[in-house]
Amino acid sequence: MSRPLRLPPPSTTLGLYRHLLRESSYLPSLARPFIDEQIKHRFRSNKDDENHLAERIRDAKHDLRYLRAANHGDLVRMRRVLLRAFGRLGRRRRELILDLVGGGKTAQSEAKEPSSEDKSEQEEKKMRESDWLDRWDTKTLAAFAKSQVNSSVINSPKAALTAPQASPEKNLPTENSWGRPFPAKPLRTKLKKRWKQVAEKVLPPVPKDEWEKIGLVAQGKFEEAGFRVPSRRPIARMPTGDEGIIQPWKWHLYATKPVAVVDIQKSREYKLLSGLRDLDTPTGDPQPLNCHKYTPRLWRRLFAGIWQLTATMEKKTEGGREKLDISWGKTEFRPPTARAAPKNTEFFESLRPDGYVGSNKNLKSKYRFVP
Repeated sequence: MSRPLRLPPPSTTLGLYRHLLRESSYLPSLARPFIDEQIKHRFRSNKDDENHLAERIRDAKHDLRYLRAANHGDLVRMRRVLLRAFGRLGRRRRELILDLVGGGKTAQSEAKEPSSEDKSEQEEKKMRESDWLDRWDTKTLAAFAKSQVNSSVINSPKAALTAPQASPEKNLPTENSWGRPFPAKPLRTKLKKRWKQVAEKVLPPVPKDEWEKIGLVAQGKFEEAGFRVPSRRPIARMPTGDEGIIQPWKWHLYATKPVAVVDIQKSREYKLLSGLRDLDTPTGDPQPLNCHKYTPRLWRRLFAGIWQLTATMEKKTEGGREKLDISWGKTEFRPPTARAAPKNTEFFESLRPDGYVGSNKNLKSKYRFVP
């Protein structure tokens, strides 16, 4: 991939806002809607906040460099952008968590009569003050957490969730260090802390249509998923060209600072963020580090890793009882097949199927063929 364009920095906040939207337009089509919505939301909600204007502008410039590096081949940053777009990190993950823990408890209580466990919970609730955990659908959260533990997700952006952590109500202390019954209020505090840890580590489900599109891209079916990566428009140039213009040398920087500090933006590690060129090296401008070319195979592998971190959940009724149908993304392992060219098959004519070489009958010992 080519390094980012060295565009002039925006001089106004509106120009910075347009730069962010323009850079977001080069993201994959499945990830662009959420990124666009987040850029617009943060700009409109903070445009009248004069007290934190300098901080907001600094963060926006950082995000602009981040998006440019991701679009130009920084695979680590592109993966993180996709994780945020599909709710594995950031603001959208928090929104999906709220849908998971707060959506079904009132509807579930109105749909059926309370069981003995629900009655005991209601009696316990009358004896104490109501808190935020009473508004959570803990049964749905526990069922989804156990499903995540059984799916054995890998490369999760969150800390691993273990089986004991998926059942916070178990193994709660019944006695204190003096052998007396554990007080109810500290016990409730411990229970809330454990449920909070589960919510911090769980990867919430996404809508089924979005989950299916991610799976289609992971399987290489780009057209069925509507997957498209827009091509970047080349930069406009003057008819006369600017190759002959010599930029002034800022010698005072080299006289007052170390060379490594002055030229750090030109180093191979930071080129994808700055877009600068280093023409002072004998071999010409070197390529940036960790710069990848986005190919269909690379997109398929990248989305396959995100798909196995994503699940979809549906509530079904079987025999008068509600059941959660949770499905996690799984890709089939396809080992590569090595095929020898016809001109190289003569080297394997004397090889027996059992792995021994038996063409020479005068040899008393048999030698195992080691590939």
